[in-house]
Amino acid sequence: MPSNDLPASMPKGRGPIHLVVPHRPGADHGQLRARLEGLAPLQSNAVQWHVPAQRAGIVQAAEEAALAAQADGGLVVAAGGDGTINAVATAAWKHQVRMGVIPVGTFNYFAREQSLSLDPEQAANDILAAMDSGDARPVSVGFVNERMFLVNASVGLYPRLLEERELASRRFGRSRWVAIVSAVWSFFRPASARRWRVALRQHRVADPTREEFFASTLFVGNNPLQLERLGIPQAQDVADGDRLAVLLLKPQGRAATARTVWNAAVGQLARDEAVISLACAEMVVEPTWRPHRVKVAFDGEREWMAPPLRFRVEERPLWLVAPTATARDDDPAAEGAVPVADPPPAAVPEGAPVAVPGLAAG
Repeated sequence: MPSNDLPASMPKGRGPIHLVVPHRPGADHGQLRARLEGLAPLQSNAVQWHVPAQRAGIVQAAEEAALAAQADGGLVVAAGGDGTINAVATAAWKHQVRMGVIPVGTFNYFAREQSLSLDPEQAANDILAAMDSGDARPVSVGFVNERMFLVNASVGLYPRLLEERELASRRFGRSRWVAIVSAVWSFFRPASARRWRVALRQHRVADPTREEFFASTLFVGNNPLQLERLGIPQAQDVADGDRLAVLLLKPQGRAATARTVWNAAVGQLARDEAVISLACAEMVVEPTWRPHRVKVAFDGEREWMAPPLRFRVEERPLWLVAPTATARDDDPAAEGAVPVADPPPAAVPEGAPVAVPGLAAG
């Protein structure tokens, strides 16, 4: 477990806020910016906006914001969904600066796990209060090769699912239901299974065990809340902060697939015969068919990576500025706050998660 003491190199107290906002087309961007500019807490503090000219520019915008926060002792803040949070967290971790989050995503798994308010104004208030009191918490981060993930990473079915969801969104518009229906449709389509050679360490100091698995999807989770809702017992291992949960989905027919989807929906995935789940601190995955590259999804983003794929928990944590005296909100009242934090129905931020293995994104 990482230490709960903020490193001496990181400033305490208030400083400029470097706000990273994802690119959104036309009126949608105007609505989001107006809503954020109208937040009273942000009006009371120096704020520098970092908005990319196009969606793909979010990584560069996050990098520039983190460097600016490093230079002036400020705080880099992500205002978006899990994909935006991933980009900002990567830059904040790399440059060892503090980070805050104003959740304006669809499902907000990271924010929910970290007990962050889903109301933007309250979230901004909490950030300023935490800066004043010096509250910051260490957050365990996972990596696949050189890419960080806070919620999950996967190979197999899910990267294809993301591509098909994007096509559906362009045709039918960006909404939560379009994302879900597209994901379920992709899940039921035939998917080729592959054989993966896996070397796994249950703990950092343990010797690796090696095995081959025949699976359509290999899913690695770093978000206890998402794993609990799926009914995965390794959620507690992840909550302890030093391990990742691994799910392997065996190939199966449509009837069995329907049963798996149902088990995931009711939080009973551990009882599904098609699912293998385990926990590890590090895992090296190599496809036996020896491709030059493998498509990997992480927190809703996609990238081609050269195998072998190394999944691991980093020893150095991400530092999140947030009130320390909070408990995770899973009650119905907390759920009722979602519409306040969500964007207008016409927009689903990158990385909107769906709670089915191979569908659950960050």
